[in-house]
Amino acid sequence: MSEVRKGARKPKGEQGMGSYSIGNQQVKAELVIAVLMAGLYALFLLDAWTEGGQVALVLSMFLFVAFTVFAYLVRAGTLKGQQQFRSLIYVFMGLSALSMVWEILQYLNILNTAGAGSLWAAYVGTVYSIASVIAITAIVYAEKDSLKKLYLDIGDKNVIALGVGGFVLCIILSITGTYFVFGGNTMGLNKYMAIVASVVFFGVLSGIIEEIWFRGLLLSRIIPLIGESHGNIYQAAVFGVFETLMFYTLIGDASFIPAMFLIGAFTGYYWGRATLRSKSLISPMLLHAGLYILLLLPLITGLVS
Repeated sequence: MSEVRKGARKPKGEQGMGSYSIGNQQVKAELVIAVLMAGLYALFLLDAWTEGGQVALVLSMFLFVAFTVFAYLVRAGTLKGQQQFRSLIYVFMGLSALSMVWEILQYLNILNTAGAGSLWAAYVGTVYSIASVIAITAIVYAEKDSLKKLYLDIGDKNVIALGVGGFVLCIILSITGTYFVFGGNTMGLNKYMAIVASVVFFGVLSGIIEEIWFRGLLLSRIIPLIGESHGNIYQAAVFGVFETLMFYTLIGDASFIPAMFLIGAFTGYYWGRATLRSKSLISPMLLHAGLYILLLLPLITGLVS
């Protein structure tokens, strides 16, 4: 994958695709096609996660097959002029594979969290992370990417210090606040600490994995197509949908959906800017994990107490 910075020319031989007239505006073809891919992913994801059961399994499998066929046709050169989208297609193929694996495990009742008790967040986080690592490794291997292209570098140490401070603050606020709000003495310290450990474990794993997915893979692949500004908005919107459905899966309360989309899209945009500024995912990973802990600990404690 060629890395194209803001304001830089595209590599020789890789020409733009022109534009479409939408209303009175001329919109780049790359932006239109990228938005259509994200829309397809979001539409099937929403349908699958709201339907549940066998229908969700079929929808998730269809989505994965669709992106796989698209990737094959582009790689084989059957679809002329689409080579520049290959890396982006791989990301959506990986994300759709993750959704398909999730639905398969749920259909087989392997992801039944009823027996996991206070450790259910850790259980879900472990399964989700293993599937993600396999998919991400396959994409990186296929693309022969270096870690620096995915912003897996130290970067600006001042920005990292901000991330560490935010992570520690989120943990302190969530643990102490939740303990007093839900009556830790009544619940029992051992049970409460088990919930804390489970949520922290889930938050750290998910924060790392999701930053690699969205600010590492997705952002690094959309920027060469539509630029930094539009690319950051794009990944934030896709992340907002993903984050909303992740919380819906964990909490099961649809009333949180509008708020979670706004929080996910806003934080995704901010973390995208932080990634581009520092050239590193470390600070966004820490802030992402901290926010997960801050939001999930009181919600899950309330559900199991």
